[in-house]
Amino acid sequence: MDTESLSKYAYHIPEIKYILLMFFSTRIILNIIGVLSRNLIQQEYSYQSNSMPPLRWLDVWGAWDTGWYLDISLNGYSTIQNQIHQTNIAFFPLYPTLMRIIGSITGNHYIAGLIISNFCLIVACIYLYRLVKLDFEETNAIKSVKYLLIFPVSFILSGVFSESLYLTLILICFYYARKGEWYLVGITGFFLSLTRSVGVLVVLPLLYEVLMPLIKENRTIISLKNSREVIIPVFYLSLIPLGTVFFMVYNYYITGDFLAFMHAQAMWERHLTNPLEVIIDGFSGDIFTAFEAAFATISIFILIIFYRKMRFSYWLFSMFSIFIPLSTGIMSMPRYILVIFPLYILFADITKNRVSEDIITLIFCLFQGFLMIFWTTGCRLVM
Repeated sequence: MDTESLSKYAYHIPEIKYILLMFFSTRIILNIIGVLSRNLIQQEYSYQSNSMPPLRWLDVWGAWDTGWYLDISLNGYSTIQNQIHQTNIAFFPLYPTLMRIIGSITGNHYIAGLIISNFCLIVACIYLYRLVKLDFEETNAIKSVKYLLIFPVSFILSGVFSESLYLTLILICFYYARKGEWYLVGITGFFLSLTRSVGVLVVLPLLYEVLMPLIKENRTIISLKNSREVIIPVFYLSLIPLGTVFFMVYNYYITGDFLAFMHAQAMWERHLTNPLEVIIDGFSGDIFTAFEAAFATISIFILIIFYRKMRFSYWLFSMFSIFIPLSTGIMSMPRYILVIFPLYILFADITKNRVSEDIITLIFCLFQGFLMIFWTTGCRLVM
């Protein structure tokens, strides 16, 4: 579909209808791929603890960390270690807490996770559309949503993982920051920092959004008016770290260590190191680490090359979203990159003609289908 046709299509069909159409069509296709993969490549594990026997068409959406989120939602946090000394305290609480709440209603915590993830994915698409509309025409907003849903590893957003929740909260924070509704930013940011350890760093790009108008107009905060323009947003931004502080206090309560979640991650071989060394070591490792290193390298390259095509706050968010996880290891890098929403805005902006858009769309769709096979069958290519 060319840009002109896409624009006319978007004009006649409200964005929510387009989003739902894209959501259901991509999820149905991915589900078919997942079920076929499970049938052809047998797997003996299931995460549907309350389903006897488990429904394979639902179970394809559980992999890797799904088991940890289910454990927390069912049993709460514990200092008990598994065979390789890993504990569930490494995972932040908002997502499994929501699973526990909704699971008490549905009677199945796995189903609860699917409901949360897919509902959040739809909300994320809506806020991505609205955020892009602040700077671009409707065509770009529609294409951004498309690229989010067909991104090579976006099937994770429908799985029992916290990525959809995290992405939704990030987009809400940036959208309301752009609209100047800072109390909503603060409240949303509080929950964001309860979702993922790196979430607290969203304060940095959002603080830039506060200061940017003063910087551009070469103003200071000396005057009463200008100081209010800064103090009020900064006050609400100060709510964001409280989520992490809350979890740290809970860590201390059950383990005697405020940073237990961070120390627990060492059992996943995550240690602070040079990101450049991590990438080099990734390429020199097996095919799985080489894939993750390539994924990270390409993403960094794109963000650097097209630096001037995005807001600095978006770029800052993208950089820490890549380099903070990368500085602790190469594992799961495609999953960390998945939530970097400026990539989807960027792809929409640089694919202005039909040929470039069709090429990117085809590449994304083929890779997503290919990687879905590996993910649903427990291969380490996507973790």
